[in-house]
Amino acid sequence: MTWNFRITARGRFADLDDEQRRRLRAAQSEHDMFAARFTPEGTFLYTPELVFFQHRFLIDVDESDPDDAEVLAKLRGEELATTDLGRRGFAGTVTEVSAMCVEDIKTRSGRRS
Repeated sequence: MTWNFRITARGRFADLDDEQRRRLRAAQSEHDMFAARFTPEGTFLYTPELVFFQHRFLIDVDESDPDDAEVLAKLRGEELATTDLGRRGFAGTVTEVSAMCVEDIKTRSGRRS
């Protein structure tokens, strides 16, 4: 079975230099919470204080067990966030990864009485 997860990987920047801070501030409007979307490519967000960052992904996992699928999706989300941060030229640490199964959202939203 294929499970679809909304993954949020939160982290903290490390050792930003002045040039990196300038780059982040110049692009802030493209990476604030109003730009937040869950996509397969991921959305990179960060706070104006340039302390915390967040990545949001939509990840599909082929796994029969839903618990195993969630673990795999979280691991993949952490890997994607770390890779993207490095590709952008920033150092940091992912501190938390959360997952929400899209199928659970669809099931719950249909149970109104």
